[in-house]
Amino acid sequence: MSVSSQDKVPVQTPSEIWKGVAVAISLAVVIVAAAKASGDVAARVFDTWSQINEARAFKAGEPEALLTGRVAASLFAFQAVTVGSLLLLNAFRRRVSGLPFLNFGMPPGGIKTLLLSIVALAALAMVFASCVFFFDPEALKHDLQPFSEMMTSRTWWLILIAAGIGAPLAEECLFRGLLFKALRPSPLGFAGTAFITAITWAVLHANYSLYGVAAITLIGLYLAWLRERTGSLLTPVICHGAYNSLIILVMAFSGGGSLG
Repeated sequence: MSVSSQDKVPVQTPSEIWKGVAVAISLAVVIVAAAKASGDVAARVFDTWSQINEARAFKAGEPEALLTGRVAASLFAFQAVTVGSLLLLNAFRRRVSGLPFLNFGMPPGGIKTLLLSIVALAALAMVFASCVFFFDPEALKHDLQPFSEMMTSRTWWLILIAAGIGAPLAEECLFRGLLFKALRPSPLGFAGTAFITAITWAVLHANYSLYGVAAITLIGLYLAWLRERTGSLLTPVICHGAYNSLIILVMAFSGGGSLG
């Protein structure tokens, strides 16, 4: 069997490629649905455990800390189910075909590549955020406000873990891992694959403003480009994690809820 240059994927017939795409999309939908249900269950369990909805006296700062903990519990459950499911699927594919869709190898150039990728993403995000702030500062405030409010609680660090570690692993494994691997050999090519994975990733953030969704899409395109150029999922995971962590840390140590 001949092998293509893209991640050493065996050359497939068009029907095999589109079958793989359909399977990957179906699995992604099932995983996201299961993860969301798990997040909802975790939130309800947290409510019962913390008695957050009970009519009782709360200590100073306790309601904010509990609400932040509730969000973190839901995120952790969502991320754990997503990552766990994808790792199991990856192990199964490795055993069956020897071609896993998750590759966490060090990219060419090693640490230097990772650092330069992070700097480039930070610069890209800063330029875009500056443009949004110039044209519509309320949109930027709207997108940051929920996180900003949680940064004033004593459990803010839970959000740092969820955003800096859990989200990059779950989202990159799903979008730049499972879906990217399935779509890339198709006639859509890299451009179509990058656009579709970026747009579907942005859909998960549909509660953001139009500018926020546009920013997520732009970052998704950049992360897909990193995945293509380095051949490794490690690069977008590290960049995604560094970007999210930087935002959380800046809000946590710069007054947090002062955006309003």
